[in-house]
Amino acid sequence: MTAAAKRATSGSDLMTFTGKLSVITAYFAIAFVGAIVLGMI
Repeated sequence: MTAAAKRATSGSDLMTFTGKLSVITAYFAIAFVGAIVLGMI
């Protein structure tokens, strides 16, 4: 986590944007799967 954050900070704005986008996508994926699992119960 620290290495990735340090790399994103030293990288360009595009890398920082890509990092944020991947994190947001991961959160949405977890929330989506969680909603499906809760809906099945």
